[in-house]
Amino acid sequence: MHTYCHTTHTPSDHARTHAPSAQHQPLYVTLILLALLLCWLAVPAGVSAQGLELAGGWAHITGNNGTDGFNFGAGWYFTNHVQLAADYDTTWDSSIIGTFQLTSLGTVTSKSHLQNWLFGPRVFFYNTEVHKRRVNVFGEAQFGFSHLKSQIQLVGTPNISTTDNSFSWMLGGGADYTITRHWTARGKLDLLRTHFANTGQSRLRVGIGVAYTFGTRER
Repeated sequence: MHTYCHTTHTPSDHARTHAPSAQHQPLYVTLILLALLLCWLAVPAGVSAQGLELAGGWAHITGNNGTDGFNFGAGWYFTNHVQLAADYDTTWDSSIIGTFQLTSLGTVTSKSHLQNWLFGPRVFFYNTEVHKRRVNVFGEAQFGFSHLKSQIQLVGTPNISTTDNSFSWMLGGGADYTITRHWTARGKLDLLRTHFANTGQSRLRVGIGVAYTFGTRER
């Protein structure tokens, strides 16, 4: 449960918290379309999607009770060791406020939905073999935006919700475990830095999933 979700907001405060969402939504769409366009332009003539990677999996982001959800990513290999990556996280948390679930006021539930749009380089700098399977270790740095929606639900009363947007960055790394020529299992551990409510928050971002690469990429 996120501590900044429990502050009572006046109508004017509520209006201010929603304004950045409408302001930045066109920017989010523009960045995503720009990343897809760059990937499309980089495809060599006569080779369909050569070097393009699509990925997905489970994600956990810490912070108070933490949020769980999914990660979706895409990447383009400019060389065997350097990839331009784009990641989208969508994670949720639902928590009961108070020691007991039932109080004189009824059940009070806090819900959060955290989304991240991040872009940046991923560099593969080491590889080895484990059980005759290749393992590739990488580091990554990404920059972008985060969006948080928080909601408090109290039985018999209207829901209270707020939203906020922030610049965010992420620094970390992980490893790929080769399954087949095209499929790899991927694990990541990153430091995610957000800046909601004009305050910085440091979070750990854990991801486990799979990636599919069109073509080959020997390292």
